[in-house]
Amino acid sequence: MNQMRTFIVLALAALLFNHAAHAADKFFLHNGDRVCFYGDSITEQRFYPVAVETYVLTRFPKLKVDFVDSGVGGDRVGGGWSGNARLRLKRDVYPFKPNVVTIMLAMNDAGGKPFDQHLFDVYKSGYEHLVASLQKHLPGVRIVIIGPSPYDDFSQKPRFPGGYNGVLQRYDQFDKQFAAEHHLDYVDFNAPMVAVIKKLQATQPQFASQVIPARVHPSAAGQLIMAAALLKYWGGPATVSKVAITGSTVELADNTQISSLRAAKGGVSWTQHDHALPFPMLSLHEVWPQFAPVNGWQAPKPNFKFTNAPAAAIIHAGHLYRQLDQEILKVQGLSAKSYTLSINGQNIGVFSAAALARGINLARYRTPMLLQAYHVLALAWNRTQARFYAWRDVQLPIEGYTPPWTGPDLILTGASPDARKHIRADGEQLARAIYTVLPAMLLPERKAAKPLDDHYELAPTK
Repeated sequence: MNQMRTFIVLALAALLFNHAAHAADKFFLHNGDRVCFYGDSITEQRFYPVAVETYVLTRFPKLKVDFVDSGVGGDRVGGGWSGNARLRLKRDVYPFKPNVVTIMLAMNDAGGKPFDQHLFDVYKSGYEHLVASLQKHLPGVRIVIIGPSPYDDFSQKPRFPGGYNGVLQRYDQFDKQFAAEHHLDYVDFNAPMVAVIKKLQATQPQFASQVIPARVHPSAAGQLIMAAALLKYWGGPATVSKVAITGSTVELADNTQISSLRAAKGGVSWTQHDHALPFPMLSLHEVWPQFAPVNGWQAPKPNFKFTNAPAAAIIHAGHLYRQLDQEILKVQGLSAKSYTLSINGQNIGVFSAAALARGINLARYRTPMLLQAYHVLALAWNRTQARFYAWRDVQLPIEGYTPPWTGPDLILTGASPDARKHIRADGEQLARAIYTVLPAMLLPERKAAKPLDDHYELAPTK
């Protein structure tokens, strides 16, 4: 009997230990994948790409995936101020050799006005050319077509009958149909965001307009809804870890390992080694500008004494903890009325025995694991900033491309033809040098994302 019991325990432990590997196997991204986010100013904001990168790093610390953001404000399927689509792909996509490319366009293509058949036809033919070019130059590339995020016709009145989002939804339907016909992946960003805006409009109307301030560009929290939609399609698990303890018995250890479990003095303590970190909710405990500067601006540190009310409302309305961030601790059989939980000597909070028996989601609390995850987020953001600095502040200006809203290029003004030639050569060399370093900058991100042994203690509250 004892041998059978030992066999069952070992088999259960092996099953739980392999949970992370099975989850990674089912996930859309795999070891060695290189992801390029291609799009317009909404992708250029960098929020959903960095959120996705942070999730992948923290949920699958052993997965080696590279990411690059190639969104340009004002872009259409045919390109924009930084060059036509052919140049955009040649300069901003192909050199990074991605085998996964996401595309989100249409906000500019539809013209910001009632439906125009000519613009729609240009979009359709341009999309076909864009996808064909990617498939020709990147054999085997997995293309994820993302329907356009919404124009906010919900917290504010539409500017014309049917609203601009109604126009975007026609483009979205084309995206979906095109993906089906060409056996490509498709993700809907429009519907989940509209659902959140409508929910807030009904329950907390003061925050409804904060999902997409000024109607076009989502806030950092609004882009979390977009990231969640993409990660859900990719099969990203909600579970960080799930632990259930009764007395001195581990009933459940999902995506984690429990050791040194002891019940003493009315409390319980143990060591826990999770296989993932919680997901840090962008802008929940800090304020991010809607358009972060490219050069020198780093991710703000979270201030857990501060809760960004609009972000909290958006996260709640989008059920983001339920979708992305389940770090569940359940402890039953406790005799005292309430308990103080500490992790690595850090006081996490006081919880009633009833709440612990039901289960608490530690992802909502300032734990050592969450602080570690926020550090990963900061590293991911700062690496993306290095890419944007090389691209937007060096490479594009020396090639003579500057956004129309920033005024004329000043770098080469007044320089002789020979000087311009040298400046361009040196600038290209600098940009390439930074691009070469980007993969190396992933190493500290991956190192920071590795979960550690964490020591838990539940002690009766005095």
